Amino acid sequence: MVGEKMGMYLKGINYLLYMVALRLKSIKLWYIRKTKGSKAGFEYSAKVGRDWADYTINRSIKMNVTVIGKENIPNEACCFIGNHTSILDIPLLIDSAERSMGFIAKKEMLKTPVIGYWMKQYNCVALDRENTREAIRVIQEGAENLKKGYSMAIFPEGTRSKDGKLREFKKGSLKLATKAKAPIIPVAIDGAYRAFEIDNKFKSIDLKVTFGKAIYTDNLTREEEKALMDKVRGFIARELNQE
Repeated sequence: MVGEKMGMYLKGINYLLYMVALRLKSIKLWYIRKTKGSKAGFEYSAKVGRDWADYTINRSIKMNVTVIGKENIPNEACCFIGNHTSILDIPLLIDSAERSMGFIAKKEMLKTPVIGYWMKQYNCVALDRENTREAIRVIQEGAENLKKGYSMAIFPEGTRSKDGKLREFKKGSLKLATKAKAPIIPVAIDGAYRAFEIDNKFKSIDLKVTFGKAIYTDNLTREEEKALMDKVRGFIARELNQE
């Protein structure tokens, strides 16, 4: 027990040091933007995000993630739509897809000292969940990112389901993709809540991330667009065995 606690303590120290180094990389970002321009700055920010996701999932917590369907992700800007059960879903999704993406995230997350800073650098959009009028602006901003060629992700349940149960999707959340006429990639993250949410302790666990086939939204009929939410949620429910 003492050895286990010491191991957790050392992991925490190592992660804290990593986060300090991560924040210092903002100096390099400033230099890249000044000498090479905003596009190069974005590419560097995206790499920092991918490296952080890899470090968090594979080297710090050491989760054993089985990824299925990665071949379903086309080589273009996509809108990833998944279930949300853990604070680890963002690094899990980035690392599993091996793709940089911006997230529709609650405004509090973008205010955190380190992760929030970097999320702002690669097109994450802050959402004030207490202001319903903000939803239109958020969807519009996210859709513009997709149109510019940047992948985005959204968890349409609106908040974490800490028991792993799939909740209903918020109305209008899929408009992020349909407004941009971007492909939707349904994502089922199975078991992530067991890594932290049960007792607020990080654990190395086995879990599965499944990417469904791309759903192209550029030529949907009105009826198909209305059925889109049920189609995406249905895929996730089946993969979680929660039909």
